[in-house]
Amino acid sequence: MAKRTVPRLCLSDKQQKLRELQVPPLLSVFEHLCDWRKARGKIYSLTALLTVVLTGLLCGKKAVKPIARWRRALPLLTRAKMGLPLERSPAAKTLDRLLAKLDPDALEAAIRNWLATVNEQLAQLGFALRIAIDGKTVRGAAKRGARCVHLLAAVCHELQIVWAQVPVDSKTNEITQVLPLLELLCLEGRLLTMDALLTQREIAQAIIDRKAHYLMLVKENQPQLLEDIRLCFASEPLLDEVRETAMTVNKGHGRLEVREIVTSAALQGYLDWPGAQQVMQITRQVTRLKTNQETIEQVYAITSLTPKHGSPQLLLEANRGHWTIENSVHRTRDVQLGEDACAVHKDRAPQVLAALRNMLLAVLRLTGHQSIAAAIDLYSAQPEQALVTIRLTNRTCRGPAPLSRGRVTFGQLEGKQPTPCSRYRPQRRPRPSPPARSGRVPGGSGPLLR
Repeated sequence: MAKRTVPRLCLSDKQQKLRELQVPPLLSVFEHLCDWRKARGKIYSLTALLTVVLTGLLCGKKAVKPIARWRRALPLLTRAKMGLPLERSPAAKTLDRLLAKLDPDALEAAIRNWLATVNEQLAQLGFALRIAIDGKTVRGAAKRGARCVHLLAAVCHELQIVWAQVPVDSKTNEITQVLPLLELLCLEGRLLTMDALLTQREIAQAIIDRKAHYLMLVKENQPQLLEDIRLCFASEPLLDEVRETAMTVNKGHGRLEVREIVTSAALQGYLDWPGAQQVMQITRQVTRLKTNQETIEQVYAITSLTPKHGSPQLLLEANRGHWTIENSVHRTRDVQLGEDACAVHKDRAPQVLAALRNMLLAVLRLTGHQSIAAAIDLYSAQPEQALVTIRLTNRTCRGPAPLSRGRVTFGQLEGKQPTPCSRYRPQRRPRPSPPARSGRVPGGSGPLLR
């Protein structure tokens, strides 16, 4: 059996394709949201408040209170570009109420519509999109008793972008929410990867019905299927059986990893599993270079790809790419964006913040940033550049408008730089002070002035 090496995706080619994308402005996502507030007493627009939250997250602020303090400390010109009154700033409680009352389902739908145009362009550019499905718990909100804190997401392998996300109720598990998640995706021709928990017949049949393919790990939750696959690779190959192999060798982080895959189509037509075409045995050998300690892990998987369309190289790359959802999305949201440390927990605010963080990561990935931490450091020093990155278009910047309720637009700042304490209203001429008089204070014992 000849061993082959999996070709890695060339980063320069990937960046070159991303430069050809036409990313729609994020403002279009917020404009389609329904504003539930009454007109009376409304000071800030919904789009402007969400822009403050998103820009604050982009500049490294991990909670609502730091975002409110950060916005008040911004220069006047930067605050004006956000579309908010300069003499007023939304308090942390205002942002808390916004996140608690905003409909997360409507926000997720608006984000999916925004990503739909990107998805169409990626298909035209020849991206063979693979989708990983896995869940994550917002631990900071879960510790405070919030509901809907476990979220099941579908993430693109190549771009590390969350295409869709649904909440998982605490009284159930991820299995019941996979089918609603699949309804939100365009799956034709895609390859879906998932861990052993989601290896279920109903899920496999739903993927086949949508003209897509799956790659599922097989463990003890499917004992008969696991036993059949183990028996297949424990015995010698049949006369007409063809087993193909591929291998990758990676060195980094103080360890040497050797991954090898063996595929077989001998169980096609024998397994009682929807769409099963190939089974595989994946061996992962890790050697710690410092201690020379060696560990070997062996897992089994099943796929609906035929040997013609699912080569060992592709399957090994897809299996390893599945953990993109853990390394590039879940860990980034926890470490760089501080999701698990965030204390926001009222109503469905954790899901709203998770959707905004997913949208933020999508913008950074599509604009070519490879390091999220480096991008946050850059934008924290240049808040105006953060507004440019999210394609912000301020509707109040089209020219001067008449003053109302003491507000000042960006267009009125072009000729002057007022002070933060000014109310931007005509000041009355102060009355002249009365002339000083000498003499004694009435009822007093000494002179007023000498």
